[in-house]
Amino acid sequence: MFQGIDNDKIKEILRQHFTPSDHITTPERLLGRDRLLERIDRAFNSSGRLVFIYGDRGVGKSSLALTAAHLHNSAQSQPIHVNCSEHGTFESVLTAIGRAAVDVVERFESPGAAPSFNLTVMGNGVGYSPGNNGAARVNAPSDINEAVDIIRYVGSKRSGTVVIVIDEFERIKSVSERMKFAELIKNFPDDGGRIHLIICGIASTVDELLGAHPSAGRRLETVEVQRLHHDQLWKIITNAADKVNVEVGRETLIRIGMISDGFPHYVHLIGESLFWAMHDDEKVVSKCKARHYKAGIAEAIGRSDAIYKAAYNTATKKTKNTADYENALWALADHNDLQRQLGDIYKSYLHIVAQLNRLEGLGGEDRKEPIARTALNSRLQRLRDPNHGEIIIGHGAGWFSFRENVIRGYVRLVAEEKGLELARDNFIPK
Repeated sequence: MFQGIDNDKIKEILRQHFTPSDHITTPERLLGRDRLLERIDRAFNSSGRLVFIYGDRGVGKSSLALTAAHLHNSAQSQPIHVNCSEHGTFESVLTAIGRAAVDVVERFESPGAAPSFNLTVMGNGVGYSPGNNGAARVNAPSDINEAVDIIRYVGSKRSGTVVIVIDEFERIKSVSERMKFAELIKNFPDDGGRIHLIICGIASTVDELLGAHPSAGRRLETVEVQRLHHDQLWKIITNAADKVNVEVGRETLIRIGMISDGFPHYVHLIGESLFWAMHDDEKVVSKCKARHYKAGIAEAIGRSDAIYKAAYNTATKKTKNTADYENALWALADHNDLQRQLGDIYKSYLHIVAQLNRLEGLGGEDRKEPIARTALNSRLQRLRDPNHGEIIIGHGAGWFSFRENVIRGYVRLVAEEKGLELARDNFIPK
């Protein structure tokens, strides 16, 4: 427990400082992104300039976009935030943007006929009829002109500055659908600098979008979100520690930073679990101890994203060689380099086997013997197969990497729970 802090107060503190399952929307909590917020601010100041935010999955693109959106959107309304889906289309996204401009109560509870957009009222522009049958009907745009009219309509329904965020753009798989967004970018109406657009996606989608329509590229400010440096990650923990007057030692901060691999999600997840572990201690806690850290790591694994758990289990839980597959993943995760060569991975593997023998107190004839380098290469090759979830990819000549960098943090988290220290001497450089 913390001195002078009851259950309601700790809930409030943790809710303010840790958001492992939600986006950040305020600049004071978006650590390490001040320069990117400034770039977006300056892009919005340039007439006709739109923003494309890109980076690894889980690195904080949506939090950056929504924080920028809340900073610039009129205080009289919320920014418009729509998510793409694997089966989504350009028309469905634009329809969602149009609907978001109409109050939700008006959309679903007004009496009378069904609400709808009329994209050709008097042969020009977009009209809206409030409905009353409990459902909103929005006609999808049939061409780029009608799509542009929807954006104009959104501007007419809102006073002041309007920021539209299109999130998870990479989930739209159809190339032809993405090309329509390139057309929208080229023709986007900013209404004299009053309407702004932010699109978020993984790195490859930037090239695909710009390649489709070179002239669209002139309107885009491309903002890359990189992994956070360790000192910025530590502030997430220490800011909360200051609120409860508890000390979190440097070694604990280093370990959390190593596990997170620059992805703030893992710091929020581990941090929240760690502080609950200290709160649950029957004694007053003034310093985070090893038992709190161990309990926090175990809790964080249980609360981790189901997608990461499933990917890890698919890769490793086999009828035979399960330990080899786990060791191979741990070895690949034992460095900050995103791509690693077999020789370096094998050195990490030997170190991991030695750690496991020490942890289990095995020596002499009882110790576990490492598999040969060729056998480890075979395990790594198998981890590229669909039967193992294609969790890693090969780059030729014995080079390997995780398919998604964010999964490396989960691999490190599992290893940490087993007592292993991965990537101990590797900090993300400034």
